[in-house]
Amino acid sequence: MKVMTLNTHSYIESQPLEKLAQIATYIKEENPDIVALQEINQLITSKEIEGDDYFCSLANQVPLHEDNFAYLLVSRLRELGLNYYWSYSYTHIGYDTYQEGLALLSKEKLISTEQVTSNPSYVGKLTRKILVGQTSQATFVVGHYSWAGKNGFDYEWAKTKAALKGQKQPLVIMGDFNNPPESSAHQQIREANLGLVDSFQVAAKRYGEHTVVKAIDGWQDNEGQLRIDYVYLSDTFKVSKYQVIFDGQTSPQVSDHFGILVEIE
Repeated sequence: MKVMTLNTHSYIESQPLEKLAQIATYIKEENPDIVALQEINQLITSKEIEGDDYFCSLANQVPLHEDNFAYLLVSRLRELGLNYYWSYSYTHIGYDTYQEGLALLSKEKLISTEQVTSNPSYVGKLTRKILVGQTSQATFVVGHYSWAGKNGFDYEWAKTKAALKGQKQPLVIMGDFNNPPESSAHQQIREANLGLVDSFQVAAKRYGEHTVVKAIDGWQDNEGQLRIDYVYLSDTFKVSKYQVIFDGQTSPQVSDHFGILVEIE
C-alpha cells in the first residue's frame, strides 16, 4: 500500500492549476492508495456544486465550490483514467478570501468523519480539525496542526488522541504537524498509547528527509531545513520506503512544502 501527504498551498501558489496538473500526473505515475492533502482552498464567493458519485460526504458537510482544489484534482485524475473516492473538511477562512480545509483521496470508498481539535478560543479564527476516513484496510487521518504550545499543538493532539481512543483498525496519521522531530510534540505522539511510529524512523529505505527548506508562512525566520510533515502509523505496519516528493529534483516542486510518499507492507 502507498500513502501520500502534501500541504498543497493550492491557490496561494503561483500558477496553481499548472501545479495541480503536475500533482495529478505524479499520482497517475505512482498510483497511491491514499492521498492526504492540506490547505485545500475554494473561494468564498465561487459557485456551489454537488459532490459526484465518488464524493464521501461528512455529516455536516460544508458545500463544495466549483474551484475546490481537491475537486479539480480528482476531476483531472478521472481524465487520466484514475477514480478516487474523496472527502473534504472545511476548517477556516484563509487570507480573507478562501475557505481552507483538508481532503482525503482513497482508492476504496471512505466512511468519513471530522473532529474539531482547536482550543475553543481559536474556533472560527484558525480552526483546526482532523479528517478521518475508514476503509477495510485501516483508519486514515489527515491533519494540519498548530505550532508547539499549550493552546496550540498540545491541545489539538489531546483532542486527536481522544477522538482515536479505542480505534480497533490500524492507524495512519498524515499531514503538516508544524513541529520538528526534536520538539515536545513528537514526544506526546510517541507517548499517546496509540502504538504510532514515525515512518521516516522505521523505513527500510529512505530517500530524502526535510519537507521545508526556506522561510514560509508560519516559519518566516527559517533559514534551514525542517522536517515538519509526517506519516505516523501503527507499529504493526512494515515501512519498506519513505520518499520525499515534489522537491524539485525527483518531481516538480508544487508547493512551499515538499510531500511524502510512503510504501507500507
